[in-house]
Amino acid sequence: MVVAAMLDAAGTGLILPLTVLFFVIHVGLPARLVGAGMSIGGVLALLLAPVGGQLIDRYGSKRALVCAWVLGCVAVAGYALVRTWTEIIVVITALGFASTVSGTARSTLLAGVAERSQISRVMALSRSFRNAGYGLGGLLATLALAVGSAGFLAAIYADAATFVIAALVVSGMTVPSPSGLTRSDSDHTTLRSVLTNRRYIAVTALDSLTSFHQVALQVALPLWVVLYTHAPKALVGLLFTLNTVVVVVAQVRVSRDVRELAQAPRTYVRGALSIIAAGALFLAAHYVAAAVAVPLLVIGAVLLTAAEMYCSAADWVVSFGLADDNHRGKYLAVYSMGDSLGDAVGPSVSTLLMSAGAMPLWPAVAAIVACGSLASGAIARSAAHREPANTAEPVFN
Repeated sequence: MVVAAMLDAAGTGLILPLTVLFFVIHVGLPARLVGAGMSIGGVLALLLAPVGGQLIDRYGSKRALVCAWVLGCVAVAGYALVRTWTEIIVVITALGFASTVSGTARSTLLAGVAERSQISRVMALSRSFRNAGYGLGGLLATLALAVGSAGFLAAIYADAATFVIAALVVSGMTVPSPSGLTRSDSDHTTLRSVLTNRRYIAVTALDSLTSFHQVALQVALPLWVVLYTHAPKALVGLLFTLNTVVVVVAQVRVSRDVRELAQAPRTYVRGALSIIAAGALFLAAHYVAAAVAVPLLVIGAVLLTAAEMYCSAADWVVSFGLADDNHRGKYLAVYSMGDSLGDAVGPSVSTLLMSAGAMPLWPAVAAIVACGSLASGAIARSAAHREPANTAEPVFN
């Protein structure tokens, strides 16, 4: 399972830094239309997420995971056929739905084969392997950018191949039937309990802002490097790899200091300060020559990664600490929709800001993440004062 997840991550790491650039440079579509198409596709995939949950419950996690990876293969291969922005919507919707189903099914499978006390450790190990896969994919993306059009197409088909290989690996696995809630325990009461928890819904909505650092890395930064700096295009893949390596090395260490709700506000502040500093360096890189822009972008990428790690560590504690332990799975599923919403609208927001010139993008990105982080921290602080301290088990996606 870990090998299959690493393969999937390698393909994702390969295609993520190239997706926007492929549609803009290779296909020749305007950045604004590409952003709109990706956002609409992301929203449609988000709306389909409950369908994915029903498929997992009905057919089992293993079968759902294999089918999701097959769909992902078809969707990514479809990139090569895209000629209009409406076709972008189709492939992004299909890939987004496949990613949602595969992520949920993968976590369920891992939880099913681990002892309860070992779930966090297993998830952490899985995330480490996945980040190693992301790093490998990022290095390959650097080569693809250096090659040009042929490199783009090679990356697309390589990503499609990783889906197929991962699906074959999982198909040969024997997994035990997971224990858990029966169907009679399920949806209506639990969903109502989540939707009537205003505080939890608030932090879920704010997570769509806090998690905007992902859009900054995957969409805004590649376009920024290529269109608004004198740095070499190949730097895009290296920055993505740098992000992955730093997360592998430092994320667990960062998370060790954030185990209770009372510790989350301080961590959110660190995330806000990191994204503000990163945005300032990225903006400065626009005004200087390549020799200066490259180190500015590299340091900025490290700070952006720091913002990601701090915000993620706080998010894990808040999402667990504010959840009802009796319905933890449903609460976390709802919480994940905030992140998905940010991913859905983020590309459109980023490209719209970028179309207005160099100045608006990074101040706006920094403000979005900082506001979401600080507001989430305020809610966590209030909750920590009202309730007994809770040690939360972090979950690694």
